[in-house]
Amino acid sequence: MTTFRLLNNVKSYHEAFVDFRAMRKQFDGVKVWFAQKNETLLDRLNNDWKPVSVAFESDTKTNQAPDISVWNYSCLVLSSKAKSALESLLSGAGEFLPLEDGFWLFNCLDSIGGDSIDAEQSKFQIDSEDSLHIPTSLTLKSEKISGKALFKPGFAHNSFLMCSAEFRDIAVKENLGGVVFEENLAKIFL
Repeated sequence: MTTFRLLNNVKSYHEAFVDFRAMRKQFDGVKVWFAQKNETLLDRLNNDWKPVSVAFESDTKTNQAPDISVWNYSCLVLSSKAKSALESLLSGAGEFLPLEDGFWLFNCLDSIGGDSIDAEQSKFQIDSEDSLHIPTSLTLKSEKISGKALFKPGFAHNSFLMCSAEFRDIAVKENLGGVVFEENLAKIFL
């Protein structure tokens, strides 16, 4: 089962930046690392959610606004087109919050543990007993990720997003630009 790490395609698309200051005012004690802690946002609202702004920036002025952008490491900013194409696949994996100008924030809440790593198929760099075991090749167990369209690695502090081939195939078919689908899951650790 092929799994991909989602990265912003900064060569061709702007990155999305949600106005976290305005967002934080609507919640009870939400910190910027909420996504890494795998915290729900909807349960912590003070009142009804009011959409906040999202800005698109890059070093290249000719870049386009994305349909899909990774924000805050493990959330997505989706255009209305992307939300429409991916909503049924993502329902149950997190929560949607509307942003201004027709964009949506998707807070992914699906996370996998260390028991999802296929130790026999993965390779680790071990320098000494006290050093970190850094993966040079990372393979996940099919049975642990089956049925998961988008998820975070709890074994790496939920610090990035991974998706299924089904997610990638929909994004490609619907021409949803903005991200790169990196097949080498260990690349982040190297």
